[in-house]
Amino acid sequence: MKSLLICLILCATAVTALAQNRTLEQVRFDTARLLFENPDHRAVRFRYAKVSYHTGNYRAAKFHLLELMRTSKAADDLALLKRVHGTVVETAPLSFGLNLSILPSTNISRTSSNQIFDTLAGTFRIVGGGQEESGVGLRFGGRMSYETVLPNDGGTLTYSAALNRNQYPVDRLNSYDGTLSVTWGQHGLRGTTQITPYVFRNFYDQTGPQNADSTRIGVKASYEHYLTDKSSITGTIAVENRNYDGLDYLDGPLLSLGASYTAPVFDQSSLGFGILTTHSKPTRAHLQYTGISLWGEITTPVFGMGTLGLNASLGGRNYDGIFPALAEARQDRFASIGISFSSARIRVWDTIPKLSCQIEQNRSNVALYEYKSKDCALTFVQNF
Repeated sequence: MKSLLICLILCATAVTALAQNRTLEQVRFDTARLLFENPDHRAVRFRYAKVSYHTGNYRAAKFHLLELMRTSKAADDLALLKRVHGTVVETAPLSFGLNLSILPSTNISRTSSNQIFDTLAGTFRIVGGGQEESGVGLRFGGRMSYETVLPNDGGTLTYSAALNRNQYPVDRLNSYDGTLSVTWGQHGLRGTTQITPYVFRNFYDQTGPQNADSTRIGVKASYEHYLTDKSSITGTIAVENRNYDGLDYLDGPLLSLGASYTAPVFDQSSLGFGILTTHSKPTRAHLQYTGISLWGEITTPVFGMGTLGLNASLGGRNYDGIFPALAEARQDRFASIGISFSSARIRVWDTIPKLSCQIEQNRSNVALYEYKSKDCALTFVQNF
């Protein structure tokens, strides 16, 4: 009976289109225009999801069904949307993506801004200190996901794999990184829960007894609680264990807790802000720290040209043990401010590029770790 109901729903658009002697692509175009004019109209969004399914645009169908699930107010409505979403997932469980980021920076190695390091043993000159090296890095790679629907509760399991290359003018920064993960997701009337165990591996081109190759095994969990159709509070927790091939003193666990709030402001703008606390406990006491950071971002459309974003963050880290050659523990304070822009009118390789830039500064009582940098990123992401 359920399968028959889903079939009738998904076939309704096709029957209507044939009756009016119009192609499904025309229906999809017309519905997209209506959705743009009435983004809060659930029936129009549902129709667009259905016609996207029939035209083979499964990614769009999934996206809009998830949006409808987020704003569902009744258990029966949510259950129906889950069944329809499950049908789309079963039809197209595989998804792929490619990404490319161009990363210019005024200080690609995060070189210290200081030339001198005063210690209990005397004064030393910092190698390269005060001589920030600018350059352009590249990050590119791909990912693959396979999604399945769990029986009974309508939750999903998504198996993902990603591989990326990081290429910089400085050889010691060049590396590959790969991630394997499984995400369990569940949509409810009041919120969405996700739990993701993962394995991350980073390996550098330069090898040796002091290489920074590492493996991270962890799990992330988040819950987004819906306050209104467009505002929410999200809580996150992540626990991972880090193991370095050649830097054993960096081995150890890391715990982070975060909370964020997003909501519409003004006419069509959106505001988000949050807090993140982190506790890292590697082998060496002077590297163990507790940190906290605050961030905020506002995005707004600009003259129909695109979306402009403004963001800022500040925070600090307090380290536990006395720093070698000093009579005190390390303390860092950091801040950044940035801007971003993207426009649906600009398309490159069937992607919408996003440009973002930020100014970052880190102050520390340990001269080695004071730095400043201006960084930008031009990012392209293609999903298919």
